[in-house]
Amino acid sequence: MRAALILLLAGLHGQAAAGVTVTVRLAAPDAIEASYELPAACSRLSFLKNGPSAARIRARWQAQDGCGAAGGGALARGPKACAALRFTVPATSDKVAGYPGSFPVGQALYAHMSNYAVGPECGKVAYRYAGPATIRTAGRSFDMSAPADADAPALLFATRQTGDIDYFDPALSEAAVAQIRSVAAGTTRYLRKAMPQADYHRPIIAAGLAEEPGGPNIGGSAGDILLLSLFNWPADPAPQYQRQMNKLVAHEVSHCFQLRDAVDGYPDARLIHEGGAEFLRWTASLRQGWLTPAQAAAELDDALADCMLGASRPEYSCGLAAYVYALAARQGAGTPHARLDRFYEQLRAGARPEFARAIECGEVSCTPRMLPAVLGGAARWGEALRETGLATPQPPRQAHVDAMMLQALTRLQQDDCAGGRSITPTPDRVLLDAMSKCRTLRQDAAVVRVEGLPVFGGAEALPAVVAACTARQEVKLGLEDGTTLAMPCKTPYQPMKQVNAADIRKVMTALGL
Repeated sequence: MRAALILLLAGLHGQAAAGVTVTVRLAAPDAIEASYELPAACSRLSFLKNGPSAARIRARWQAQDGCGAAGGGALARGPKACAALRFTVPATSDKVAGYPGSFPVGQALYAHMSNYAVGPECGKVAYRYAGPATIRTAGRSFDMSAPADADAPALLFATRQTGDIDYFDPALSEAAVAQIRSVAAGTTRYLRKAMPQADYHRPIIAAGLAEEPGGPNIGGSAGDILLLSLFNWPADPAPQYQRQMNKLVAHEVSHCFQLRDAVDGYPDARLIHEGGAEFLRWTASLRQGWLTPAQAAAELDDALADCMLGASRPEYSCGLAAYVYALAARQGAGTPHARLDRFYEQLRAGARPEFARAIECGEVSCTPRMLPAVLGGAARWGEALRETGLATPQPPRQAHVDAMMLQALTRLQQDDCAGGRSITPTPDRVLLDAMSKCRTLRQDAAVVRVEGLPVFGGAEALPAVVAACTARQEVKLGLEDGTTLAMPCKTPYQPMKQVNAADIRKVMTALGL
């Protein structure tokens, strides 16, 4: 995507003599307007970002003047003759795959141009950005309008002037703002020292509160604008939520020391990128004191257990575990961060080093042991960890039991909904979203009990689910409204009997922490 944007945007800072002109402007505090001026003969124009996520984003676009439509894959003229196709893009905090198109950040809107960029079928494409106040992009703040920049395709449209290049939602507390600034600065200092060859450019921070179903949660996007979203955030967050905030900030800052586009061609590109940021975040947090060794061990154990359970987002959980254990068991000299620094230096030079060999072997001749065992779907974690002595088998902790319960409920929904899933866990319930293809789940449900037992926090509920499925081929779900829903069950869930617990002192010593 970045390469295509470079081709389209580079050198197009002036007026387009012919072809297509795309104008993206802040139309209202809660909406962006996207305008496409097309040649008269142009009836259809492809979007660079397409697919289901793009279709979901553009389904909210509201066509003005009846001139055309914007779909998941293309822009199309209607029967009415118009010089430009204009669309109102309402702000939404709904999370989708990839960069969001119009995400609210307090009294500002974040917009990533990948959602608006079009192909060259109708001629040269020029981009214009406008707003009633400041536009932040490319590390700078512009007044009223901003130049197109292929290397900085994210913009923050503000509704009022501020003197700070970073933007913080006015609803954020002073303590939250101070914490975000502190963690961002601390992560940057640590990684600039640990990875001196990194091509780091300071991002613009855009942090705000947002809402979504469920309890407190975090979300973010990296790039020239660091989008930090705190969902359903409490006014006085407990320590575990403060750690979540630290995790969000340190993870997104860590991305600034990587090369996302350069690894896109690797088979495990998502794991390389997100897992790498998790490793950098985890090590920085240990060194800066934001995580104690015990907390870091728990995070690592939970990530590995989640990975072995078939994580819904394996690039994060499997990625963290893969990086930590592979670099702790690395062969040859040099620090873990130097290995990563060298890997990205080779990518910048146009080389394509083998990932497992670059991480585990560095500059020496060796046979990688850890990563081949856990990448590519093999996931032979037990075998790989036994050879390192860095972790030992243990009975599952409550957090792992709760994760297995969530997985068991997810499978129930998938069986009932022809493979579909839409599930949100909270501390004491699980929200199941109904879908048209569901047979039993015809309405959204908030599950608080299973087989008469609390859904989370106990040791007996999961065995009860397995027993009910085995005996009756159904599981009774107790809902928040007091009713019971009997969900059919095809195959009993098989809980994991053991997990691997890190010897955190050995791990830290091996990593030089």
